[in-house]
Amino acid sequence: MKYCKVCKKLCFGESLPFDGCKHKLREIEELNEPVRLCIAGGTERALLTGMLKDANIPYVEENVQPQGVSNEIVTGYDVKLSNISVVVPFSALPKASELLSTIETLQNEIDPHLDEINAEIKRLHEQKEAAQKMNPALRTTIKVITALAFLALVALAVFGTDALTGWIKGLFH
Repeated sequence: MKYCKVCKKLCFGESLPFDGCKHKLREIEELNEPVRLCIAGGTERALLTGMLKDANIPYVEENVQPQGVSNEIVTGYDVKLSNISVVVPFSALPKASELLSTIETLQNEIDPHLDEINAEIKRLHEQKEAAQKMNPALRTTIKVITALAFLALVALAVFGTDALTGWIKGLFH
């Protein structure tokens, strides 16, 4: 499963977020990564956002701008009536998808992939727990060793460049 950070859309298999998207796809890195649940307008949007509020699922409504032109100019409708992208945190996606399935007029593209999404959420939870279990002293030690290794690499590059320029000067002297 890949993710487009700009479009906020999940991609399953080899599919792209939508036609024309040329953004780089990447893996989901955090549980709270914002992911598009669906695009809805009018009464469906009001119904869905009401259900998300009642279920205490955080969400954000983002304007969908076809080809860089605002919806109000294209459709002539007020923004409240035009299509809006409903974005939820990745960790809340299964619960939000369940609510979305109750609205028959909205297409649920996430429902067939719930097993894969739940496995990814479980992996991210385990990763977060493993990071929290690390001893603070060990974490500090690793940071210090990493900084010293970086400084050693910089010194090696500087001294190596100095030696190389000295050798090249010796060839022409």
